[in-house]
Amino acid sequence: MGSEEGDSASTVGPLLQGARTAKGLTIEAAAAASKVPLSFIRLMEQEQFHLVPDPMYLIRFLTEYATFLGLDPKQVAAQMKDQVNAVRVSDLSHPAPSIGSRIDLRRWALYLLPAVVVIPLIFIGLSLLSGRPSAPPPAPQPEMPGSQSAAPPTPEAGTATLPGPQTTAVGTEQSEGVNPTSPITDPAAQRPQGPPPRYRLKAEAKETTWLGVSADGAPRKGVLLRSGETAQWSANDGFVVTIGNSGGVALMLNGKPISLKGARGQVIQNLALPESSGPPLAGQ
Repeated sequence: MGSEEGDSASTVGPLLQGARTAKGLTIEAAAAASKVPLSFIRLMEQEQFHLVPDPMYLIRFLTEYATFLGLDPKQVAAQMKDQVNAVRVSDLSHPAPSIGSRIDLRRWALYLLPAVVVIPLIFIGLSLLSGRPSAPPPAPQPEMPGSQSAAPPTPEAGTATLPGPQTTAVGTEQSEGVNPTSPITDPAAQRPQGPPPRYRLKAEAKETTWLGVSADGAPRKGVLLRSGETAQWSANDGFVVTIGNSGGVALMLNGKPISLKGARGQVIQNLALPESSGPPLAGQ
């Protein structure tokens, strides 16, 4: 009976914490063994019922935890209800803190409103005092007699005006005999070009033929010509030609035909044109 009277006199938080300590359990071990979430055990042992929108939501966890600790679950639940109701009655009978907070807010508003109005006025006054008078616009400069040289001259009486578009060149005069409407050529096109190449090689395919041509010692470049197709190359020193089908192509050097020593389908290798390095090599 004495223990029950002590339990009823104690609040829920110390009651739960004392029972857990008597079993020699930490709060984490009690949560793991009772299957009650650790956060709810801490909330109940610290009596932070205000953190839950409805404290009655804790009844189920409180009942399970009290049963695990060997306490009477109904008695512990009734004790928690009494504590929650007592807190509510205390809040209703002491509304003074809320009124005091409203008075504090009104007092702060009385101080803040003049500051909100005065501070912008101070900044406006400082900006007006520190502002400089705007400089007057510059006076228009008198025009010099020679400043109208760019204006087109007015035709005098008795002067004939040539028809057609008129172009104005700044700082230059047109030479006699130059048509102002003629297009201007690219200066790069007017540069003197080098001498034309000494040799021009032309190939015309009579049937599908592969050719490899090296001009002036450059790496050989291959081309595949079909019947009726042509190709041309230019060089200063000469060519070295390889023909995959001797009878399927006709060659001309500077407009003169080249006699090929090979039958149809025969391969000619390293044919020097012009023929200054010996006869061409023929083979399968």
